[in-house]
Amino acid sequence: MKVIGILLAAGSSKRFEADKLFIEYEARELIQFPIETFLKNKNISLLVIVCNKENIKRINEILNSMNFEQEVITILGGKTRHESEVLGLRALDEFDIEKNDLIAIHDCARSFLPADLLEDLIIEARKYGSCSPVMKAKFISKTSNEIVSENIMEIQTPQLFTFDILEKAYLNNVEKIMDSHDTTQQVSKILGVESRVINGSNLNLKITYKEDLEILKSRLGGSIK
Repeated sequence: MKVIGILLAAGSSKRFEADKLFIEYEARELIQFPIETFLKNKNISLLVIVCNKENIKRINEILNSMNFEQEVITILGGKTRHESEVLGLRALDEFDIEKNDLIAIHDCARSFLPADLLEDLIIEARKYGSCSPVMKAKFISKTSNEIVSENIMEIQTPQLFTFDILEKAYLNNVEKIMDSHDTTQQVSKILGVESRVINGSNLNLKITYKEDLEILKSRLGGSIK
């Protein structure tokens, strides 16, 4: 059972008002962190990085400066997350992918994915055919204006499924309207299959706004520029 990573880096970063993937932390651009986390994992045999036309050149330059043994390819993504997932999965046609191989789809905006979390997800997915990280979430109630956290969970990435599940959920249903927020929602909606879940990490925060960098700075220490 091989493990293939698909990193989604094709977003426009409109809400961040700059390409957040090239913000620096400890002299490295944020995009480097998830790439390194995946490539340092001994289970990963292939990495597909889904880019946009503005950042693919820089991402290739970063890859050329790194040393790794696995095969890594960069491709152009689509206008939406879902389109980029489909294109990432279709890129696997060039490779010898088995039905039970695991595909780990990760948002590069979650730049500080801990290496041990990725390892734990792979271990669980090998047992159960899927695994995704979750964290307790807190929201402000519109009615009481109080912080609510009970029974509210936020799902993170990477989200791992066997290739046959993703093939059925994405590639065999292209005629359907695809508006899922992430991989687990798409699989659940199309196939009725729920992902196994384990505890995520507060370092695995998705960077959407500039304020998210301040939160990560307090958790990580160091300087994010």
